[in-house]
Amino acid sequence: MADESILDRLKELERQVDELRSVQEITDLQHRYVRSLAARDWMAVAEEYTEDAVCDIRMHGVHVGREAIKEMFRSELEHVVTSRDGYILSSPSITVNGDEAYGEWTWVRLQCEFRTAFGMMRVWGPWSEGQYRCEYARVDGTWKIKSLWFRVIRPDSDEELAAMPEDQVIGGGYAAAERR
Repeated sequence: MADESILDRLKELERQVDELRSVQEITDLQHRYVRSLAARDWMAVAEEYTEDAVCDIRMHGVHVGREAIKEMFRSELEHVVTSRDGYILSSPSITVNGDEAYGEWTWVRLQCEFRTAFGMMRVWGPWSEGQYRCEYARVDGTWKIKSLWFRVIRPDSDEELAAMPEDQVIGGGYAAAERR
């Protein structure tokens, strides 16, 4: 019986170590994602997704599959989102269940450039806060994003921005009105 107890304890310790390593690997994955986002390396961002991933970012609609996600980044963001903003990713809450996991993150964007009718305007200080809700899957030993939902929630939520006439939104980067 003592041997069985030791084996049970060892299995539980292995499970705990795997969970802790998984949380760290998922944290590293999400940080790579945001660093690639900040560098405007859209293909590197897309590579963090599983082949069959679902991506729902702001007003860009839902895209299914890594190739559709790459196309969304290429066609909707690559030539629009070019500012050199800073990003902070914080407050992770990650739950691991074997080869699947769920995480929520707080994202802060420190904006520095705004497109206006007079050209690009540089201003230091404005910020936005957003929230990521992600499902992750371990594929061939590597954690990937299986599903990603992202919205800006403060100081103006995406819903409030969507309700504004387009000529009152500084910065652009939104999908056409018919896609909202």
